[in-house]
Amino acid sequence: MRLRYCAGAAMLAVVAACGGGGGGGGGAVLPAVQTSAPTPALSLTVKVNGNEAQASNGRYAVKPGDSIAVSSNQAVNWTPTPTPAETATPRTPSVAGTSWTARVANLSAAAAVLTVGASTDASHARDVVFDIAPGDARNGSYKVFATNGSRLTLTLDFDNMAYAMTDENDVTVADAIAVDPTDSTAYIFASTRVSAVAANSRFRMTADTVVGAFPFHAPKVLTSYAVQPFVASRALVTTQAALDGAYTRLGINLQTSTRDSNIRQSRISGGGTVLQLCNDVAITSIAACTLLVDYTVSPGPTPGLWKVANVADPVNDWGYFAMARVAGKNVYLSAGTSPGAPNDSVFRIGLEESAAWPNLNAIGGDTSGSWGTMVYTATTYDTMMVRTDATGYGFAGLSLGVPSFTISNLKSFSAGGAYYFTAQDGTLAAVVGARSGPAAGQIQIGLAR
Repeated sequence: MRLRYCAGAAMLAVVAACGGGGGGGGGAVLPAVQTSAPTPALSLTVKVNGNEAQASNGRYAVKPGDSIAVSSNQAVNWTPTPTPAETATPRTPSVAGTSWTARVANLSAAAAVLTVGASTDASHARDVVFDIAPGDARNGSYKVFATNGSRLTLTLDFDNMAYAMTDENDVTVADAIAVDPTDSTAYIFASTRVSAVAANSRFRMTADTVVGAFPFHAPKVLTSYAVQPFVASRALVTTQAALDGAYTRLGINLQTSTRDSNIRQSRISGGGTVLQLCNDVAITSIAACTLLVDYTVSPGPTPGLWKVANVADPVNDWGYFAMARVAGKNVYLSAGTSPGAPNDSVFRIGLEESAAWPNLNAIGGDTSGSWGTMVYTATTYDTMMVRTDATGYGFAGLSLGVPSFTISNLKSFSAGGAYYFTAQDGTLAAVVGARSGPAAGQIQIGLAR
């Protein structure tokens, strides 16, 4: 007898018989081919603030601050697309199982769109479209000029009670804001950078301007933080001719362990192309100045930022400033690092010169990390501040002098053995310590109540 062997024992399908003797071997029957189950249809459910939502014309109407959740009947890839991205990017998005959740944001006063895409593959994909109502009018980005000598960007989202502070190195800290329980016109920045008893990381607003205090890094020390005042604006002058005017400028120069003050008057003219600074030893008005320093003014690297360069020394004496519009008036703002040795960190605030000296009740912070009031009459100045350890200090009825240098909106006073200069325009107020004395390098900034 002849034996025959079936080859390929590991084959997935084999002939049932290798063929019998003679020519009568019957044909084999092949088993059915097994195929994978078809992908089920993709279905999505949408909830807004925990409740199942109904679409209108295939879209969902939401408002900033709403909580949204999109759930799928199967595992999918999620692709959220905000339009515009810079204003409608959702807050705290997350994926848990087959559900995508987030809080709606809109940092603009215009409507926006958020599209949430869900897909398993190219042939199984669906979009959920959310039409977002305009956000709180105060929402948006503000250019920050801080008294530690840095320029940053502050983003405020009042619908979600959140903020983000981004420095020049694109490092962002973000946290919550809350209404100040002691002053309904102010807000508190939550921050892990400081653990002081008094929460003096605060801010107040008027139209497009924010005045407050925040735990910025110490001058030239990126790992140490201290609450310092700042002014921020989203209404910066972008037309060069609108820069013209005379400005009473108060400021400070900082090193890691030393501080100095700067009190000068400047004038911008020529359709915003020329800046003159009085550099007399004594504080002197532009009109009476004997030593004027000339600077050119040109557009800076971003809209609203202007470059100044000393005509006689453009290499070692140049910088950037902005002109904010605050309550219909120009306010000069500058922060940065001086290019010439010893490379001070600097801050400047300049108020338009005016003969007016209105009564003013302002609130703000100072470079000691304190927060409190600044009250002006025609002849007096009062202040009451709360330190970071929750203790208070202040001065009442300080007599405002009119110095001999005849800058109409600059006055002086003495307190606690130190001498100070102050300027105010009915909306903003600034106080800076005299150069010679214990208050050198100290500054206080307030916004009208």
